[in-house]
Amino acid sequence: MSTSAQVDQLRARARHLRSLSGKIGASHALSVHGLAGPDTWVGPTPQSCYDALLAIRRQLQAQQQSLNGTARSFDRRADELESQPPAPRMVS
Repeated sequence: MSTSAQVDQLRARARHLRSLSGKIGASHALSVHGLAGPDTWVGPTPQSCYDALLAIRRQLQAQQQSLNGTARSFDRRADELESQPPAPRMVS
């Protein structure tokens, strides 16, 4: 695979990961914990529900950070490949 194709592939992967991260960031799942609590929950474990929702929120945020970190590493690798001098061509 040529360097140019590798760079294009890395940049496309980085864009896709950022897109997924953005979808997580825009998700209502990150704010659903605000709908839980003793005023909205009837039962013996409103705090358990709230705690579980916060745990899910933390997991989503961690995944979002991981996606962004991987996207950054793809971009760094693409930058490295672009900065390399072109390989000499074999003449036959």
